[in-house]
Amino acid sequence: MNNDLVNLLSQHRLIELNHLYEEQMPVWPGDGRFFMSKAEDFSTGDGNYNCQLSLGDHCGTHIDAPVHFIEQGKSIDQTDVRQLMGRGRCMDMSHLPANSEISQAQLEEWESCHGEIVAHDIVLIRTGYDRKWQRRPHHAEFMENWAGLSGEGAAYLLRKGVTVFGTDSMSLDAFTSENYAAHQAVLGAGGMIIESLANLYRLPAEFTFIALPLRIKGASASPVRAVALVKDN
Repeated sequence: MNNDLVNLLSQHRLIELNHLYEEQMPVWPGDGRFFMSKAEDFSTGDGNYNCQLSLGDHCGTHIDAPVHFIEQGKSIDQTDVRQLMGRGRCMDMSHLPANSEISQAQLEEWESCHGEIVAHDIVLIRTGYDRKWQRRPHHAEFMENWAGLSGEGAAYLLRKGVTVFGTDSMSLDAFTSENYAAHQAVLGAGGMIIESLANLYRLPAEFTFIALPLRIKGASASPVRAVALVKDN
């Protein structure tokens, strides 16, 4: 039996990259919210406890499939989950002004300090917005003015062979983006986008990333459990 994965897990710290799913969590305006109710409970004599959930497919920490923006694109159940496991690269862009669009030049500058991004790397952009996450009605600051990837920046990383992009804000595109150029570029190329990640400030520039979506037929996205494996020096 191959124990490589077992050894990998035992030699690394696991860092949680998800926000908690709970009622009144912030969601994109117009998207389905998260609701949870008791379906059965010990207190009512059912002999067990289980819950009924209602939520939008873009609720909380989630993965966008190509069909979210591309009419004939793949739905979440048609995507290759192997893309979502591999070397992660966390780019700290939390110093940028509000509503900034991250350019190719800024990506290249990051690479000059932290090493080149190569094909199949999973690129996560840290804006610092995971620390603004609050339940309603205290969610307003999380819902506006984040920095995001420009269309030019997305095209540059796609040319390098990146197919999975992530961010700790609500959208890979900057808050003020009108044409969602990064979404159009990434999803149009068959890539995937992970949004509303948490704890990116705890990540080094390089780590092992794993995120698995639910297999929901025809869905434009899925909630995801994302983790990083980090080896201490």
